[in-house]
Amino acid sequence: MCAMTLNGLLNTGLLGVYTNKIAMSVVAHNISNSNTHGFSRQTPVIVTTNPINLTTIGSGGAALSFGTGSTVSDIQRVRDEFLDLQFRGTSSRLNYWENIYSNVHYIEQLFGEPGETGLRNIYDSYWASIEELKTDPSNEAAKTQVVSRAEELVNTMKDINYRLEELKSDINSEIKIRIDEINSYLKRIADLNQKILTSSSISSSPNDLLDERDRLLDRLSELSNIRITNHSNGQISLSIGDKVVLNGSSYQEIKSLTIAGTNNEYYAYVGNNLLTFNDGKMSALFELRDEIIPSYQQQLDEFGLYLVDTTNLIYKEGWDSTGTITGANFFSDISTQRGFEDSRLFRIAGNSDVFHPGIIQYVTSHRSFYEDPQIDLNGFYLYTVNSKVSPPSDLSEVYPSHYNNIDSIIHDSTNKAIYFDDTSGFQDKLLVDIKGDFLKEYGFPTKEIKAYKIDPAKVIPGSLKFDGIDSNINFSNAVDLVSNINSHSGGYLKAEEIDGFIYILPTMKIPNADLDTIVLNDVDGSLSKMEAQKVTLDALDTSQPTLNNLLGSNEKIEMSINGRRIEINPLKDTIYDLVDKINATNTGVTASVTPHGSFVLRAGNLINFDLQNVTIKGPEKLFNALGFIEDGSNNIVTLISPDVSPEQIDEKFSKADLLRIDKGLGIVNQISVSSNLKENPSLLATDLGYYYQTNYTPTGAGNVSVWDKISKMYNNSVLDNGRVGFSNFLGNIVTDIGVKGETADKMRLNSEMLNSEIRLEKERVMGVSIDEEMTNLVKYQQAFNASARVITAVNQMMDTVINNLGVR
Repeated sequence: MCAMTLNGLLNTGLLGVYTNKIAMSVVAHNISNSNTHGFSRQTPVIVTTNPINLTTIGSGGAALSFGTGSTVSDIQRVRDEFLDLQFRGTSSRLNYWENIYSNVHYIEQLFGEPGETGLRNIYDSYWASIEELKTDPSNEAAKTQVVSRAEELVNTMKDINYRLEELKSDINSEIKIRIDEINSYLKRIADLNQKILTSSSISSSPNDLLDERDRLLDRLSELSNIRITNHSNGQISLSIGDKVVLNGSSYQEIKSLTIAGTNNEYYAYVGNNLLTFNDGKMSALFELRDEIIPSYQQQLDEFGLYLVDTTNLIYKEGWDSTGTITGANFFSDISTQRGFEDSRLFRIAGNSDVFHPGIIQYVTSHRSFYEDPQIDLNGFYLYTVNSKVSPPSDLSEVYPSHYNNIDSIIHDSTNKAIYFDDTSGFQDKLLVDIKGDFLKEYGFPTKEIKAYKIDPAKVIPGSLKFDGIDSNINFSNAVDLVSNINSHSGGYLKAEEIDGFIYILPTMKIPNADLDTIVLNDVDGSLSKMEAQKVTLDALDTSQPTLNNLLGSNEKIEMSINGRRIEINPLKDTIYDLVDKINATNTGVTASVTPHGSFVLRAGNLINFDLQNVTIKGPEKLFNALGFIEDGSNNIVTLISPDVSPEQIDEKFSKADLLRIDKGLGIVNQISVSSNLKENPSLLATDLGYYYQTNYTPTGAGNVSVWDKISKMYNNSVLDNGRVGFSNFLGNIVTDIGVKGETADKMRLNSEMLNSEIRLEKERVMGVSIDEEMTNLVKYQQAFNASARVITAVNQMMDTVINNLGVR
């Protein structure tokens, strides 16, 4: 139709009517969906129709291009794909942190910190009961309280572990539910893809279908990180994690499968491949179930495991108040019940007393001597005191004697050290420095002892009685006092006149040579009358003998743990130096020594509490001296390694005490206080005794050395691969939970703010503004009315042409 005809003009007006009617319909659709979630406002794409080129009379012969009107070529969504991408990314992050935060906050509540029911508070109550027992070991109520508090601590740990296990089970169930939810989204998106493909082929953009697909993609992004690839035909490909799960109208169902040996834990599979979620709620759920919750369960296990083992190894060396029961455990046995193949070798304890070798021959100074000091012992008041009673031919074994063995002080130029080398040994005698000007001056280890100091001129006839000895110690003068104490005190006390004074000295027969632990009855008040002074003297401390006493040699040796060398200098290193050197390797192997000298190796969390995860090599004679193995040659051997079978381990360590524990989590569930103690707390062991001659002997009911040693574990660095003590370990757990929760909360708030800002910007672009739509409605209405007026004008023109043209 020619645009210059009236009919052409009528058609142009009619197209304007139709175009603006369609535009108003789009506006009406926008307004009606202004509150529809996920709806993208639509806009008509109005374009001109094809023009007509022609020559008319009025154009002067020139060809003109006449427009033929307008049409709606498409109805498009107003959407910003970049904002969609940002929104889905922040939604994944937000949902990840929301789930981490809510669950970590719940875990924090389980530990009850801060609060009276918190694990650390319960532990402190247990430790407070120990301190109370130490003040009055004869108090039966105090013993009962120790047992009750320990049981309370164990039950609290079990309850926390149970609730953590429940939380893990709930999360595991939710994982399966969310996998099913993802599959439902994938199925619906695949169906929408098919509909979009069909609709696109027969019409313009299927906007409402695209909106529905975007809504599903937004929900899917909350569960996981997704990657979308758009295709030219309106189709998309979808990846979750590292797997393509949807392509157009076809998708791969994600399977929730359990793996044998994982306690029915669900994992996501695409085909036969494990699907890993890198963000979103699914990532948080898997991280909570497989990492965060098990880490706290493992820390509970570690705390309980070390608490039980360290306590038991000390406790079993003690006697009860009757001095008859020893070798029992405070906590019940936690060794594995599953056999070798499903166990871990947690601990090895030697059966040798490393504090009391056959002879303590060597004592090394702590100072360095680059040159031989050429010591003359005759110039010092060093006296040896032993516990001999019957007068032998050599009275020096009965009376304190001047120690002037110059040949016993040796200078080692290689090690720049001086040391005692006394073949008679120091294990049964005290070496006392009366003047205090030798041992400390030359840097030898010392301990303080008490002694009585009496002026011989003030000695008057009298009588002393020592508890445990039937006869009195009678004396009439200074000579009698010295002689009768040496022969009638049962070897507990020795006396000698030294530098013008009589010294009454304790022997090693007294526990720890502590004069205050015995009762010396002054029958006639003789000590007071003689103005006896109780003085403090220095004595040579041989309680931590250097390793040459164990090895019988000063030759340097080496051992290694996983290839990390440990150099041992027997002349200078004590057993505690060896402990420190092993702990400093940071290999997960920690060492300690029990009060009665049992050397202990334990496995830390770094090696999954299994000593067979490391390789330990060293001289056979060292491992023999530590009480681990029988043979003691000079050969370098492999003590333990992953290649050694459990049966070989048991055979090799037949003389040692091994503790094997179950694999996996839940060791805390095996812990309980000994049933005998729960039934009869009065059986509680309190006394470690003292070493005399070749054995340990009970000190008495008033001794609380068992619990004194146990209480020191409060701060001793034994947990976390030898880095922290029990109190700090619990503090670290609470701190870690708090920091993790605070971090998650900050990240959640940050992600929420970012997601909210992007959502607002996204809504600004795609959302429906009523004011804007009303403006458009008026605009399209006016255009519609104008187009209608064009039709009316053409109608009038046609009426004039038809009915009035040429009529007079």
